[in-house]
Amino acid sequence: MYNTGADYALSIIGGKWKSVILYLLAGHPRRTSELVKQLGTSYKVLSDQLREMIDAGLVVRKSFNTIPPHVEYRLTAEGENLYAALRYLNYWGENRARITGDAKIMCTDEMKQSGDDGLCVITKKHLNHWKQEIVKSKD
Repeated sequence: MYNTGADYALSIIGGKWKSVILYLLAGHPRRTSELVKQLGTSYKVLSDQLREMIDAGLVVRKSFNTIPPHVEYRLTAEGENLYAALRYLNYWGENRARITGDAKIMCTDEMKQSGDDGLCVITKKHLNHWKQEIVKSKD
């Protein structure tokens, strides 16, 4: 039992990687190795997250009968709908951070320059930058 539809939706995409995976799969399928490379996570973590998203009906896995094996993942219609909702949530969060000044959103400027209005993709580059910012702020 959930209090609201939002509670239910957030329980489906809760965790560190699912919203980012939704962003990466939006609009085009990706292979497992592409996702691992962009996320900077392990194959096991990605596999677990994708399996949960498949079970939830957000992602479809397509296997090709080739050598070497080729597997692609893409969003279902439900996944695309959820992605659209997350884009609005992202927009709301950016505006709130700008208005209140109590949070810094790292990807906003970089995304605007590239013309990307989606969600921020957490990459090894971002994690390294955040680590540097934390070290600077302690000095």
